[in-house]
Amino acid sequence: MNQGHEPFSPGTPGTPGASEEAEETEETEASGEHATQAVYLTQGEINALQKAILFLKFESEETASLLYAGSPLLNSVLEKVRDVSSFGEYAKELHSRPNEYAERFMRAKVERSYAEELAPRERTEEQKNEILRSCMYPYPVK
Repeated sequence: MNQGHEPFSPGTPGTPGASEEAEETEETEASGEHATQAVYLTQGEINALQKAILFLKFESEETASLLYAGSPLLNSVLEKVRDVSSFGEYAKELHSRPNEYAERFMRAKVERSYAEELAPRERTEEQKNEILRSCMYPYPVK
């Protein structure tokens, strides 16, 4: 484990194999949405973050929460913190199985959201299924 909390970054200037091209790429990507940043969290902070995201997805009745519940960025955060969690293997096993309660809850919330739209949008079944899959992450949809 890196005790000095210095994130390892391949191709960083001063490391073997670093090139000017790698430096240019690093500079241009450093400000983008997909730039990576090292963050150090305690196990308690990881647990709190997971609980907050799962609450937003599967307990909040507010249809406006779907904007975040289906967010690919929040789903990515959830996956990453699960992967480094002390309970990661247990969570992977738990989330590998469909959750009927969560799916019923999410389907109802998504349907309420569609009904509340002031200007209803046409969506194909494929689009609706993708929205549901994204909102249901980390659980698979039956």
